[in-house]
Amino acid sequence: MKTVYFHGNPGAPAELVLLGGEAVQSWLAPDRAALPLDPEARILRLTSLVTAFGDGEPVRLVGFSAGAHVALQVAARLPRADLTLHLVSPAGPLETGDYLAAMAGGPIFRAAMTQPRLFATLVKVQSLGARWMPGLLTHLLFATAQGEDRALKADKHFAQPYREVLRSCLIAGRASYKAEIEAYVLPWAELLAQVTHPVTIWQGSCDNWTPPEMAKSLAQRLPNAQALHLLEGQSHFSALQTALRTMA
Repeated sequence: MKTVYFHGNPGAPAELVLLGGEAVQSWLAPDRAALPLDPEARILRLTSLVTAFGDGEPVRLVGFSAGAHVALQVAARLPRADLTLHLVSPAGPLETGDYLAAMAGGPIFRAAMTQPRLFATLVKVQSLGARWMPGLLTHLLFATAQGEDRALKADKHFAQPYREVLRSCLIAGRASYKAEIEAYVLPWAELLAQVTHPVTIWQGSCDNWTPPEMAKSLAQRLPNAQALHLLEGQSHFSALQTALRTMA
């Protein structure tokens, strides 16, 4: 089986090995910052990439956080029977529940939905922070860390390399990051019915980036959701670490 990993936002391909270790180095982690900004063109390019990478073998798509939205869009365009999905700490459609108040990135998403100029300003501020004060930006992003994410925040083997993940996303990949958030906050719940592949969901019980209620809603709405692993005491990135090391 071949595996394709779709990183979160903010995020970058490097987060895969950072949290999954050497066992996942053979996985494909597309650099979405290099893709066209048009939403449809981006997904079509990724769909072609996955098809070529699979080369006739079974394929597993792994989508983390906002990368779950990308993985689901790709899956909806690949009606092959040997495709499976694993959604980790998944960011589901915002219109399916009242989630924003419980999401650490809620202000960013709300601005993208209702105040595009403010959103553009916030993205620019994040980019400047990643360039000049990556340590402070990382600290602010993890200021409300819950569960086992608190231990990751304090672990220099995670926190320091994650600064480079942020720099990659918010400097060189800034336009891509902005475009994907703008696409994510639009209504897209109707897409879920088109994804008939087997889906496994991994979710931390203490996640305050993508709340457990969002994962539960996805499990109910996806036609072929086979398992929802609720990881007790884990949060956003700690759930990813557990899921990757289990799948590897």
